[in-house]
Amino acid sequence: MILWHLATALFGFRWVFRDPEADLRWLVAGALVPDVIDMPIGTLLWVGTFASGQLFAHSLTSTVVVGVAVLLLTRRGSPARRNLMVMMVGWLIHLLSDGIWLEPRVFWWPLWGWSFPSEELPFWQGAWARAGSDPSRRLSEAVGLGAVLRKTDPGSPGKHRPFLRAGRLH
Repeated sequence: MILWHLATALFGFRWVFRDPEADLRWLVAGALVPDVIDMPIGTLLWVGTFASGQLFAHSLTSTVVVGVAVLLLTRRGSPARRNLMVMMVGWLIHLLSDGIWLEPRVFWWPLWGWSFPSEELPFWQGAWARAGSDPSRRLSEAVGLGAVLRKTDPGSPGKHRPFLRAGRLH
């Protein structure tokens, strides 16, 4: 649900923060962080152990720990702190758009125990089955695609340049 995560992060950030100076490239990175971390761990590295794409990085605890580390390790007002905090907002929006609180063993890990729920089917087989049978997944990706296309307007040459250069969308 990559497009869904990108669209909800961009819309949510603009709606709540309305910060025209924020570098949205960091927001996009943050919106993808949980899947970039958990997918390889649960589906490639330790398939027999986890067999899931929602693990450590989908935990509120992990997000809070990383956010506190950013605050402790960066200087107030520095571009690094600003960009990393924008990334943390993207990460939190990812958790919201996944509805991860509906999986309390993942959302509250390790506070509710050290184990993660495992899926009945192997992850990728189950993911394709869900993608084909769950209309809400198809709808959310379609909404995400529409929002991304609306914001980036691929038919207008050069409209994406401000985003690539400075992380701005107009």
